[in-house]
Amino acid sequence: MSQQLRQLKTRIRSIEGTWKVTRAMEMVSMSKFKALETPLKRGRAYFDKVRSIFMNVAGSDTTVKNDFMVKRNGPLALFVISADTGLCGVYNYQLIRAAERFIEQNPGREIRIYVYGRKGAGHFRKKGLAITRAFAGVHGRLPVDFHRKMFEQMLADFKEHKVAEVHVAYTVFENAMKHHPKVVKFLNLDRPQVSNSNFILESGRDGMLAELVPLYLESWFRLMLLESFTSEYSARMVAMKSSKENAKELMGDLVLLRNKVRQAAITKEVIEIISSVEALKG
Repeated sequence: MSQQLRQLKTRIRSIEGTWKVTRAMEMVSMSKFKALETPLKRGRAYFDKVRSIFMNVAGSDTTVKNDFMVKRNGPLALFVISADTGLCGVYNYQLIRAAERFIEQNPGREIRIYVYGRKGAGHFRKKGLAITRAFAGVHGRLPVDFHRKMFEQMLADFKEHKVAEVHVAYTVFENAMKHHPKVVKFLNLDRPQVSNSNFILESGRDGMLAELVPLYLESWFRLMLLESFTSEYSARMVAMKSSKENAKELMGDLVLLRNKVRQAAITKEVIEIISSVEALKG
């Protein structure tokens, strides 16, 4: 009986340690999630305005030209925005599965893979797929230009005709409990529908687009990163909360079992004492 009690105490201490770790990770994830909510809202508002201007300017004249709107033949680029660490539920699995579906839907095409985050890079390397470029994570720290290196590298490869199209696999954030993976075409840009708005542009539409398109693309790419980061930390927050609650429930069950075993041991000892006393009286 004493051996069983020692084993139960060891398990309880172990699960209590797990509960403390998951509680701490939940609090850290919640803090990072809250810190990302405001930049995400601002990023969405800013991108909506830039996109509106781009749609009006590019759609107001079908003859307008821009290098980023030209169709080409050549390899496809797939940029996968994954996480650096796990313990975030099915976040990485769903994203990588969406990226794999995109690869499956383009048989016979050369696809060059760009990856943000160690989880995505590790998965594709295990699959034997070559990774063109891999970028280190920022771990929730967001300087103003955290996206710049990745963005400039993609644009440079597109300008140099190393890739004909760029697609991005990222996670769309809806709320703390809901987010979903998505693969979108980033480059080349499709020409917007013709706009009925009339603009007077001093530098002409071509000159305006030459300045507007990189701004549009950069704000879009930055927003996709923010969507993914916010989704990652919300997923980790929910996963750690669930783990914490499961650990607490299991710890409660083990404490109850320990008390029952202890009570049974005490009862047995009492019975043995009473039996001995009765035997002596005998």
